[in-house]
Amino acid sequence: MQRSPLQGGVRGGYKKTTFKYPAPWGGDHLFFGRRTVTVKGFFKIFGWICLGIFLQFKFNILYGIVFLENLNFHERTYIIKAQRTPVSEEASILHIETIVHHSLGPDYFATVYIPTNYKVLNLTPYMGTEVPQGYQAFQMKMKRRYRDVLAATDFIIAPQDSVKESPPSPILVHFENLEQFLHKDTTYLLSIKNKRVQLEGPELVESKYPQKFGM
Repeated sequence: MQRSPLQGGVRGGYKKTTFKYPAPWGGDHLFFGRRTVTVKGFFKIFGWICLGIFLQFKFNILYGIVFLENLNFHERTYIIKAQRTPVSEEASILHIETIVHHSLGPDYFATVYIPTNYKVLNLTPYMGTEVPQGYQAFQMKMKRRYRDVLAATDFIIAPQDSVKESPPSPILVHFENLEQFLHKDTTYLLSIKNKRVQLEGPELVESKYPQKFGM
């Protein structure tokens, strides 16, 4: 039987390797540039990758696939939405949404800082973080949904009893994960005119970052 040029030996400066099992398409090699990999070796590598995904995401293959897609094909985007709805002469509902779009996992946190000129009637301030002077902190309840991590909260706010007028002050929104601070936004402004709360800012704010492991 004539010896195949692909069976053993060195040709063209790189090693050729034979395989016991033929590939489904009729050959027995996969070619990557100037190197050949056996079909059996390819599936062995692929199996280790799948095992790594299973372990990383507690055997949830869907989230493993979403992680790889977000990491390689999408930018990470921080989105904030804010809207004010009056409910009485002084009180208003401040609806805030925080979104990490194309996230790399579930462990993202968002904290909203509201100036102390305003009292929040329905929520207790969050004491587990360092609070800038003149602000009170409220942690958003971020939850994972497919490729995003997001939260939405209604703050019922009103001016403090002694405050009738107040110039615009920014609402601070901080994003972080278990390891580091990620993003800060100061777009939205609160002010008080004639004991009535005013909100300034666009319907939506977004900031994009390149994807990185651990971010």
